[in-house]
Amino acid sequence: MKKNIKFAIAVIGLILSPLTILADNGPAHRVDQTFPIQLGTSGGNINDISKGFCYGGTLGALVERNGIQFILSNNHVLARTNTAKAGESIIQPGLIDQSPTCAKDTSDVVAQLSDFISIRFKTKGTMPANNVDAAIGQVTPDKVAPTGSILDIGIISSSIADPALNMAVKKSGRTTGLTQGTISAVNATVDVSYGSGKTARFINQIIVKPGSFIAGGDSGSLMVEDVAVTPKAVGLLFAGSSSIAIANPIQAVLNAFGATMVGEGPSAQTKFLDNALAWLTSIWRVRETHAAQQLPEQADPAAVAAVTKVKERHEGRLMNIPGVVGVGVGLSERVIGRPAIEIYVKEATPQLKRTLPISLDGVEVKVVETGEIFAY
Repeated sequence: MKKNIKFAIAVIGLILSPLTILADNGPAHRVDQTFPIQLGTSGGNINDISKGFCYGGTLGALVERNGIQFILSNNHVLARTNTAKAGESIIQPGLIDQSPTCAKDTSDVVAQLSDFISIRFKTKGTMPANNVDAAIGQVTPDKVAPTGSILDIGIISSSIADPALNMAVKKSGRTTGLTQGTISAVNATVDVSYGSGKTARFINQIIVKPGSFIAGGDSGSLMVEDVAVTPKAVGLLFAGSSSIAIANPIQAVLNAFGATMVGEGPSAQTKFLDNALAWLTSIWRVRETHAAQQLPEQADPAAVAAVTKVKERHEGRLMNIPGVVGVGVGLSERVIGRPAIEIYVKEATPQLKRTLPISLDGVEVKVVETGEIFAY
């Protein structure tokens, strides 16, 4: 048995080493790929030019609806923040990465905008709730790898995973390439700035740390489990600040379009490798960060649900406090594994902290300074 375990670890080491060496921190995600392209790469709407500026984000993943494949990304990446029309061309790379910059190269078209979920913004004191910032574009034949392969990640699972506190995740995006992070909060309500005075409120969102997990241009990246073989999708990244990143739960995104992830089902071998690699990655992270000897505790789902109900009872009042940009459910700083309510603020001034509660209905409250949250 010991020999088998040693052999498995040796094999895993050989697999893991080239993945680490070949992983890219961004530049390879911004170049003009040969067809059929992989995802996790620069892309966007060919008409996304305004007032002398052009834009780009990340073509995140491949989804399927009624037997047809679509590229998945954000509304503000593919649909020009509610202003595009169905049929507009999606290109790779995005306008910001074209040569020359902002050139509309029709030979780079990889999809046509098909559908998007409109973002509802604050108007005259009314703040409607949004669930997702998402859009899909029907793939142009032979222009996108039909497996949905993502740069530095590979082929993902056709199944998805629910977000959980302390879950290790990763993403592949246009600007920062392959990055790793940890889910620090779930069921979050956050106010997101889209520039030009536009603010939108999103509910039931995922909060990820560190802030360096994404940067401008990474919007539209697919967030997946941090395992090496056929990871499951967890969320669609769209916003962040200097200290956090924010993702829509992937189930909400797929439900919005009646779509499923393009990927492959798990086999016995991939299940074994997933579990073993997750174990080795956890050990590596503990060693590298000089963390405590015991691995982070997972919160009980029933406890998270109970704290979420408390958050929902109070979040309307909390969100009306000037300087507060969000409320979510994270982990206690006092008791390992116990969920707590997190209040996100632009700046944790002594005056604001005096205004905020230290507990709500017996639940611990944490004040987290995030700065303003922007759509990336």
